[in-house]
Amino acid sequence: MKDKLTHIETKISQLKQKKERIQTQQALLLMREAQKIFQGEFSPDVALKVLKEYWNGASEAQREEWKKRAGSFLSSSHKTHKAAENRNSTSQQSRKAEVSHHEHS
Repeated sequence: MKDKLTHIETKISQLKQKKERIQTQQALLLMREAQKIFQGEFSPDVALKVLKEYWNGASEAQREEWKKRAGSFLSSSHKTHKAAENRNSTSQQSRKAEVSHHEHS
């Protein structure tokens, strides 16, 4: 019974870590999108101020419209995340192969 509880606690800890990684990735993706929009004028403070002012000044109908379309960022960020994972995996494999090649030389 104690092993099962330890296993459950370990799994909970792993899931919490995964949740934190996902939240960090989403925050980074949001920041990158904001940087694209603001280009050379980007700063987190300016982006947050613009976001607050637009949100607070928007009608309820506009807010509902934004909420309806909110899935597009999540789906595009998910695709971007998967592409980044694939690139990281490929580059890690390539580095491992390169290290292995140098070790045998």
